[in-house]
Parts: sequence; structure tokens; C-alpha cells
Amino acid sequence: MHADHSLIQTFAHVLVAICFIVIGAINFSRRAEVHEEMRGFGVPLPEIALPIGLASQWLGGLLILFDYYAGVGALILTVFTVVASFIFLRWWKIKDNSFRRIHLVIGIFTNFAVVAALLLIIEINGFAW
Repeated sequence: MHADHSLIQTFAHVLVAICFIVIGAINFSRRAEVHEEMRGFGVPLPEIALPIGLASQWLGGLLILFDYYAGVGALILTVFTVVASFIFLRWWKIKDNSFRRIHLVIGIFTNFAVVAALLLIIEINGFAW
């Protein structure tokens, strides 16, 4: 586990993995609310999309944490992050609340950084099956 990585690479893997695993647990604990948010945003079949999202967070996070097909885990989480950003961070639809709008924009830029970290994990590990 992480034998071929530097200490910094290992630390980065663990931090990224913990973020997705913990946020997945938080989303699971409030899954009824998340389901209603998804329904409100017009997500088709939120009863299927939500479990897929939760499974993606946990599976991707665990693959990275245990350095077992970490590149595949990072790819799963990259797709998840992009899709979740389009669902939940719809800054362009907020016209009357500049405070909410700027926080959604900040969320988008934060997710740019998350995707960058995931792409680096893919670069380091590849995604060989």
C-alpha cells in the first residue's frame, strides 16, 4: 500500500480519500434531504442517481486510500465531482442573491482544485485495470 509513493504523495492520497469518504458519509446521513434537493433540481431518477453518487464517493475514496487501483478511484471521483458540480453548484441560475451566488462560484473553483488533485493521482498511478 503506497510503497512506491513518496511521503507527500501518500499524504495527498489519504487527504483526498478522507474528504470523499467523510463527505459521502455526511451525504448518506442526510440522504432524504439530498434526494429532495436532486428532485428539486430536476435530476432524472434521483432514487437511482443518489445511491450511484454515494457509491462513487465511497468506492473512489477507498480505492485511493488503500492504493488499490487508485487511478481508477480518481477517475470515478473526477466524473462524480464534475457531475455533482453541475447538479448542486448552479451559480448561473442565482440572480437575486449575490452572497449565495459567490459561494456557489467559490464551490466551483474549489472543485477545480479537487479535480486537479484527482488528475495528478491518475497521472501518478495510471488507471490500468
